[in-house]
Amino acid sequence: MFRSIRWRLPLTYAAIALIAALALGAVLLITLRDYYAREETAYLRSNARAIGSQLTELLTARIPPEVLQSQLDNFAFLSQVQLRVLNPAGEMLAASSVTSTVDILVAPTFFSDRVTRPGPRTVIYVGGTVSGTARSRFPLLDDPFAPPPIEGVPALPSAPPGFSATFDDGLSQTRMLAVSSSPFGFTFDAVVATEPRRSDQRVRETLNAVDGRLLGYLEAFAGPAVGSDIVESVAQGWLIAGSVAVIVAAVIGWFISRRLTQPVLALTTVTQRMAAGDLAHRAQVSSRDEFGTLAHSFNDMADRVEGTITTLRRFVADAAHELHTPLTALHTELELAESRATAPLEDIRRARAQVTRLEELTQGLLDLSRVEAQTSAESTPLDLTQLVRELSEVYASQADQMGLTFTLDLPEQPIEVRGQPDQLRRAIGNLLDNAIKFTPDSGTIRLGLHSIDRAVEITVEDTGIGIPAEDVSQLFGRFHRGRNASAYPGHGLGLAIVKAIAEAHGGTVHAENTGQGARFCLRLPLP
Repeated sequence: MFRSIRWRLPLTYAAIALIAALALGAVLLITLRDYYAREETAYLRSNARAIGSQLTELLTARIPPEVLQSQLDNFAFLSQVQLRVLNPAGEMLAASSVTSTVDILVAPTFFSDRVTRPGPRTVIYVGGTVSGTARSRFPLLDDPFAPPPIEGVPALPSAPPGFSATFDDGLSQTRMLAVSSSPFGFTFDAVVATEPRRSDQRVRETLNAVDGRLLGYLEAFAGPAVGSDIVESVAQGWLIAGSVAVIVAAVIGWFISRRLTQPVLALTTVTQRMAAGDLAHRAQVSSRDEFGTLAHSFNDMADRVEGTITTLRRFVADAAHELHTPLTALHTELELAESRATAPLEDIRRARAQVTRLEELTQGLLDLSRVEAQTSAESTPLDLTQLVRELSEVYASQADQMGLTFTLDLPEQPIEVRGQPDQLRRAIGNLLDNAIKFTPDSGTIRLGLHSIDRAVEITVEDTGIGIPAEDVSQLFGRFHRGRNASAYPGHGLGLAIVKAIAEAHGGTVHAENTGQGARFCLRLPLP
């Protein structure tokens, strides 16, 4: 199937569309991923600079480690970035951890809000200030304005010792929002954050005091993967679009291939019909492209071929007819001369033998010409079993007169084929004539009919002189006679007629030696 142009062309279209879609998708995804990697790096760097300025003040004030850790966690949550603070020697001072579920309580709305969602969580105070210079995350249960505990909700731990909460009117004094950007924006009001996808980018910011002294380093990593969802959406869209493009290309290729191959198939059908003997068939291609030109040239060639073959057939028929007329007259004259005894009888007999040979030759040419001129469309259903049985009666009598044993092997059930009865009788008769002619006295001739693999085989086997090995391949050619048959009468057209009849019926014929003689097999297809 895939050797046909009708299939190979749409598959080629689909392959081209697939390669183009893969190349375009790969370039697009790589470009997007590179762009968003730069965006993720820029996000980490801007936050690292904003947070670094705040951490510089904290490190300069030499705050306690727990306060640094608490403040670092605040910055990490607001920016959704993992943070590490290193001393000048590269040793870690503090590292943040980003929680995925956090309640954000803003001071102006805190008084009317109550924590009602059960389960472990972290509460971050955003809208106030803390005593001292450090702004830190801490629980609010110690705050005088905090709501009472709610049944079923775990109590929050107490605030660190030495810290107390004071409240302002707004967010103007808070420094805990000192980040350049945040996935949450700055409208914190009982927000529950879900764990975002993390980037694999990493940046390092140097922390220097006002006097230029190196205080340490701030590393920012595992920030939000801002482009991952977009890249995945683009990849899914590309996959769908690429699949549709491949299918559309295959469908378009199929229609184009049908349009292109229709004239080719028409020409193929015509050539097959002509090869089968229908020389009158022509290509019906009306296009004006290269295929139309080819069809027109093919039809011209077919016209010339048909004219040539028709002329040859007419010549053979006319020549045979013209030969047949004087030969008949000559044969009659020789018979009269022989009966009157006005010429030597032996000379007259030899002349008559030659005339008879010429008559058989011309008759064979006529029969061969008729067989080749007829087509399988003229065939009719017939009972091959009955035809072989009737024919065997005639040749069984001839074999008996020649001192030969004739055996018949027929099936009990009738075998029906489509064919021309006269031609089939002629083909089987020619095989039986040869078997009787080339089999010596006391020999055996076997005629059989068998149904094998959707075909029927007619076999004629004898115990005669056999076939020389070098003559087997040329035995069915015109005027060819075996090297061991020169002493026997004949003109070399009998087997050529058998082959022509077999091919006209869509069958084959072949010969082989059996060790005791020869075996001929005429194979015809069943309807």
